[in-house]
Amino acid sequence: MSSLLVYRSQIVWGIVGAALSLCAQFGCSRTDESMPAERKLGPIPVDSQIDPLQRLRLAVERERWQEAWEGSNAALTQHPDDAEVIYLVANVAQKVGKPDVAAELVMDACRAENFQDVAGIKRAMEALLKVGRLYDCLDLFEDALEVDPNLHEIRQYFYDMCWGAEDRRRAIPHGRLLVKYRQFDLPLLLTLSSTESGTDRLESFVAMAKRHPRDKRPLVAEAKYRFDQGEFTRAEATLRQVLETHPEHLPANALLCRVLIAKAAYDEFAKLPVELSDGIDGYPDYWLAVGDWCWYAGRQPEAARAYWEAARRDADGREYWLKLATSLRQLDHETHGIDDLTLSSVENRVRLLTLFSDATTRFRTYPSQAVAVEIAEALQNLGRLWEAEAWAAIATRLPRDPAVPVAQIRESIVCSLRKDTPWQIDEKHPELRIDLSHLVVPRLDSLGRIADQRDQKQMRICRRSERLRLKNEANERSLTFFGRTADDLDRPGVMHYQTLGCGGGAIDYNLDGWPDLYFAAAGGTPPNRDSSPNALWINRGGTFVDVSRESGTDDTGFGQGVAVGDVNEDGFPDLLILNYGPNVLFINNGDGTFTDASERLPSEGQEVVWSSSGAIADWNQDGLADLTILNYGKGLEPVTKKCFGTSKSLARACAPLNFKAAADRFCLNSQTGEFADQASLQPTASNLGRGLGVIAGDLDQVPGVDLFVANDQSSNHYWSRSESKEYSLKESAIVRGLGASNDSPYQGSMGLATGDFDRDGDFDLFVTNFHQECNTYHDQLSPGGWRDQTMPQRLYSATLPMVGFGSQAVDLDNDGWLELIVTNGHVDRYPGEKSGSYAQPMQVFRRNTVDDYESIAELIDGEYISATHVGRALWTVDANRDGRTDLVITHQTEPVALLVNQTEESGDWIGLQLVGRDCSRDAIGAVVEIESNDRRWVVPLTSGDGYLCSNERILRVGLGESAGECDVVVKWACGTQQRYPGLKPNVTWLCVEADHDAYDLSTDQNVATTQ
Repeated sequence: MSSLLVYRSQIVWGIVGAALSLCAQFGCSRTDESMPAERKLGPIPVDSQIDPLQRLRLAVERERWQEAWEGSNAALTQHPDDAEVIYLVANVAQKVGKPDVAAELVMDACRAENFQDVAGIKRAMEALLKVGRLYDCLDLFEDALEVDPNLHEIRQYFYDMCWGAEDRRRAIPHGRLLVKYRQFDLPLLLTLSSTESGTDRLESFVAMAKRHPRDKRPLVAEAKYRFDQGEFTRAEATLRQVLETHPEHLPANALLCRVLIAKAAYDEFAKLPVELSDGIDGYPDYWLAVGDWCWYAGRQPEAARAYWEAARRDADGREYWLKLATSLRQLDHETHGIDDLTLSSVENRVRLLTLFSDATTRFRTYPSQAVAVEIAEALQNLGRLWEAEAWAAIATRLPRDPAVPVAQIRESIVCSLRKDTPWQIDEKHPELRIDLSHLVVPRLDSLGRIADQRDQKQMRICRRSERLRLKNEANERSLTFFGRTADDLDRPGVMHYQTLGCGGGAIDYNLDGWPDLYFAAAGGTPPNRDSSPNALWINRGGTFVDVSRESGTDDTGFGQGVAVGDVNEDGFPDLLILNYGPNVLFINNGDGTFTDASERLPSEGQEVVWSSSGAIADWNQDGLADLTILNYGKGLEPVTKKCFGTSKSLARACAPLNFKAAADRFCLNSQTGEFADQASLQPTASNLGRGLGVIAGDLDQVPGVDLFVANDQSSNHYWSRSESKEYSLKESAIVRGLGASNDSPYQGSMGLATGDFDRDGDFDLFVTNFHQECNTYHDQLSPGGWRDQTMPQRLYSATLPMVGFGSQAVDLDNDGWLELIVTNGHVDRYPGEKSGSYAQPMQVFRRNTVDDYESIAELIDGEYISATHVGRALWTVDANRDGRTDLVITHQTEPVALLVNQTEESGDWIGLQLVGRDCSRDAIGAVVEIESNDRRWVVPLTSGDGYLCSNERILRVGLGESAGECDVVVKWACGTQQRYPGLKPNVTWLCVEADHDAYDLSTDQNVATTQ
């Protein structure tokens, strides 16, 4: 939590802590037998004429607490509604070790004086919290606010405690009232904007439950923490403990629904008590869980109805609207009465909520006038004017930015406000008036079981190999390259520009059929050309030789990524090197050498640009390869700015939000060999990205090249051809479900992998992210529409602790199913840091027989997989041409690894190399369909290929056991298609657009004819 949020939290929970510490002062854990000795001031006179209250006061004055306690009942009986007397007796109860009685009495005193004394209410709060009676305290506050709505300080306490106790539905109306009464502060506004996050004061709620064992409800905060950490079993156990004594507690019930869905315990969810729905249907998270269940069960209309019910109850819940949008995309619009306006308005709200959440998340870390105004404008666009004005007011109190017209923006918001302005204006927001009540409403008692559907998937995957083997043969094959961003990276003091690592790619630059390797290097100071030289390693029958100098490719810029492709369409692959500083374009001369043609790249002007990854693909379909260059940032501040962690004297890697993002470059091939940004293109995104990973290919089942970009600490981008007549690119990641995970506006996204992971005929996407963010599995549900399915695929908990970089989807044992492979490693090592180790294990996930993923690292032989590494780029290659896919991995603290796939019990396979004629020669954007023995595979031909890398440009598809001949259909990016029947397995075939034959590359003989 940021220091700004700590402000009021320290006040409120300081009171809680003080209340808890009162036990030491007053002995709340002592029994009557262990009371402190009373002062001996002589006996109190026995006189029947003495008033009981007078006798009580005299005993208190003489600190004769036991005598005072014995006379308390008489005094209370005589003065039952006298708040002063009740407070006096409460003090006595505290002194004799009866804190629960004292708390009850203080509550009675508050009610006796009709909540007119704020100090008295606060005394009651301290007494109640001291004995752990949080919910009695909340009830007291609620009674007080009903009597006097102007008790703003009490309302703030009430809001904060409900928020921390995960009773958000109870808290939010009070938070909104505080804003409308202009009693807000920054912590209140920040919590209102992120009601999905857990409390930062977990220990206080656990202490409450220990002090008052009969009330377990505060433990919901612990359950939410466990849920956020991916510890679903522990979260469920805690919630079951709460509900055992408080079965009616709706926040616990709502969270349990989400936990069971996250665990994929669908049948347990369906067995929840039917009467649960009678009290919980006002909770949006209940409807979210019901929607997820219906979606998994294939009951799409009911899923859409459930998500609509969730969005109706919380118009600010981004996940509800996002899932509603993906569900509506799957419905037959005519059958279910869904028009284009409905879908577009829902998607627009998803976009607006994402931009708002993005801005508030950035503000928590780096508050500024500019971001505060961005938040205010986002809220204005959402129709939340009271909140917008509050943020504009906050902006006026921040350090002045001359470029930000704060006063004018605030005035424009104020002019739209009236006393009767509702919190949420629905004018100009058609999504808030959508009526989906004609869809069937699902209820727990109608859900039934879906185990049979899961059973139908059993054994759908026939596992070929029980054990796999990946052996690092880099040294054996003479590959000794070590590209890194600096020396001594395993020590504290790493700068931000040194964290990304160096990449590389596969390139058969001499067209001999053996894949060569190119590596980027760094180590100098950007933008100078003083780094270690990049290196080209030729593959000579499986052994590698460094030919960097003679080939002319030993560039010394601060190398980051490598893109491989035929930029001049002459049949020889070229190299685009992405640097922190001027990028480099090497043109392959066809004779073993390259020419530096960097002058053909568009100028970046005077400012230094930090580029990362790139892709070479013809995305305007004119037959010429174009360039996509991802930019991480501009300027040299990442090189010079020092940030400090717990050790104020030792610099560390700055967080990405310290630096401004930069727009990516889309460079059209001008047909003269030059590349330029054309004015007709002008791609724009709603937010700039810090680009790290990219994949170019036909990803959405609509012919043409799409571009998916993984951005660090900003929403991801998805670029596709717009529908306008003049060619341009349109960005739409958020509305397609690819902006980030369900519960975050952005993540620290780095690596990408794609493929038909679930064999349903479309292409899914896997994104690696930072520590405590988990990697994200995006399942394509409908053409161009994806959904975060990380939890159902059981990939959440396993990836949460890691910092994921390079990733690929690879069929390691050729059984016909793709494994997901991730290379991990932290960005730095720092004293006192608890966010994970610097070196981390590589992870391999395999799809199992119940159609989700399991980690199989323990099933892979080889020393590399059993050790930890600081991995960065990861790409694919068949280094020894045996039909099994190998892996190349770069690191920060060790030389490059070449993991040769030695899995013995591998299945059959087929390899395909595609060459375009009317299409660009590289044929990026082509889609291949393969059929063999009644089984079908769909495979995309891509470039970019993820994080700082380029895969070998041969499609290699595992076919499983006993593969027969393959019927292959190639759908070329420019719209034509060809069929190649009867291709034998275990052969790599060359398919040239418009040729009648496919060629066996091992024999150079054509043996199949197109149809």
